[in-house]
Amino acid sequence: MQEILKDNPDLLPIDEFAMTGPLLVVGRETSLPSGYVDLLCLARGGEILIIEFKTGPQNADFRHALAQMLDYGSDLWQMTYEEFENAVAVRFFTGAHCQDKRIKGQTTLATAARAIWPDQTEEEFATFRDKLSTQLIAGAFHYLIVAQRFTPTMERAIGYMNATMQNARFYAIELVRFAAVDLAAFESRTILKPDSQSNTSKAIASTNETLFLEGIVDNNYREILKHILDASTGLGLKLDWGTNGPSIRVQTPDRKEPLTIAWLYPPKVSGWNGLLDLSLGYDPNSAVATPSAQTALKNYVATVESLSGIEPVKPTRLRAFHLKPEIVTNHQYTLAEIFAELVRQIGAAG
Repeated sequence: MQEILKDNPDLLPIDEFAMTGPLLVVGRETSLPSGYVDLLCLARGGEILIIEFKTGPQNADFRHALAQMLDYGSDLWQMTYEEFENAVAVRFFTGAHCQDKRIKGQTTLATAARAIWPDQTEEEFATFRDKLSTQLIAGAFHYLIVAQRFTPTMERAIGYMNATMQNARFYAIELVRFAAVDLAAFESRTILKPDSQSNTSKAIASTNETLFLEGIVDNNYREILKHILDASTGLGLKLDWGTNGPSIRVQTPDRKEPLTIAWLYPPKVSGWNGLLDLSLGYDPNSAVATPSAQTALKNYVATVESLSGIEPVKPTRLRAFHLKPEIVTNHQYTLAEIFAELVRQIGAAG
């Protein structure tokens, strides 16, 4: 059963973890300083999954699996993106344990990611890389213990760790085999997972937002940006934090990954594709996958274009406009209304 899940990691119910698949396997029986990790995967959003299989029914086996996972986490903790890529991922891609023809022999995470997620845009990969880097530095890993059965004592231990450990998440996954004459099937069930508003997501997001706002020297502009960020999250938009600032994203009916509709960076700091300050708009290449939102997006851009003082962004492939800090200040209350109308139109179209 362990081998079946190792060969088919997408049996894991990652949709229940608010992650997007399919999974990119970057380690299987890969040696780390503390031992051999059973399975190491990346979700499309850049989340790192450390997976260990509990081989026996006793609590001692559970404690061993739990301790082993934490050892693996300590091995990965504070690696740079490049160190993780070369010491873990590429070593797996070019090693004997990698049997997936899509990634066999790949020499970078970028090419492996494109093989698994061919529709991933350049911006999405940049976000993937940023999030992966952030989790490595913070040790914010997702620990999955897979077993055929969990006792109440085991479940309590995992619940305790989720409640008290700030930068980690723990999951109990039960793998069940159904058998009949000449037929066998397998199902994975989530027995225990963190709350959707767990310590991990709060700590990482609030720390990034705090650092971002602390970097804004002008007190008035800082308060305006905080108002925009608060209004965005209040409208159900997602803030995806990168190295220098967040992209603001909206969920659409046609795809799992939210679509970016704004980018925000501190004054005089260059962000993705050279964008500056606040840019409102979208990438048409990304929007192709969400046809139901096309009218809403065109209306959104037309409204933005009508604002005084805006200018087209330099990457001409983007349908977006740059707002300097003084222009953001002039339109601070209008921006929330523009976001709200976009969310309303997309919701109506779905």
